[in-house]
Amino acid sequence: MALSYEIGIIAGICFVVAFGLLNFKVLTATSPIYQTLNFLGAMGFVYTALSPFNPGLFITEAVWAIVALFGLWKIFTSSSKRKAAEAVPDTRRNEA
Repeated sequence: MALSYEIGIIAGICFVVAFGLLNFKVLTATSPIYQTLNFLGAMGFVYTALSPFNPGLFITEAVWAIVALFGLWKIFTSSSKRKAAEAVPDTRRNEA
């Protein structure tokens, strides 16, 4: 079996697992695991679209991978901002 076939099978598994876990409410769309599975699946299909070149699949999966990376970036930047905000002590006076 050619390497591109194996990568395509793994990519498909990543997509199906991510989609299934999302629909069974095991993961949410804001889960790093969900976004990572989407990114890995998309990159796997990008690889399989290279030879023979399939422009439709290549463009679709490249955009899918970029969106997944953006999702991961949002998750990690918002969680780091949240952690930074939690680390700042509350200096407001209690006016009870």
